Amino acid sequence: MTRCALVLLVAVALAGCASGGSGSSQAAANKEPVASVSPTPSPAPGTACSVNHRPKVLPRWARSGFSGPKPSVGYVLGDSGNIAAIMFVSHHSLSSPPVAGQNNKILWAARVGAVDGPLQIKAALGGTGQTVTRTVDPAPGPSIIDLPSPGCWSFDLTWGTHHDHLQLGYASG
Repeated sequence: MTRCALVLLVAVALAGCASGGSGSSQAAANKEPVASVSPTPSPAPGTACSVNHRPKVLPRWARSGFSGPKPSVGYVLGDSGNIAAIMFVSHHSLSSPPVAGQNNKILWAARVGAVDGPLQIKAALGGTGQTVTRTVDPAPGPSIIDLPSPGCWSFDLTWGTHHDHLQLGYASG
């Protein structure tokens, strides 16, 4: 292959990555094609986490109460894989302030320590120093987690002797 052809091949590949549109990097990570590209809400400028929680098959341990052999729903898995934040936001994002008529509903499913007491949440808004605490009791379980500002929130999660961390993006309401 000539040098000119190689440069052209690299340029075409880079152009394809740069023009993937909203959600393409998440689709690539999930190895799923994006069905359509449409404008989607995003957290405040300068944040890195997504507000789009595309449906994907839940881990086996998080499927209690769901129907079908492989339920598919939007969720974020904790960094250690011990908890999942399952979002019921298929047609909208988690938002701050909450959008009228829509809840920021999150179902917490724990892989370990399912009855070890309430879930304590310490959330910090990236780059601001703003923090809030929330409690979900009983835990794990359903909750409505409203936060004071849009952006990328870092969640430190503790239930009983267990701990995990994840990030959730909240769009402007």
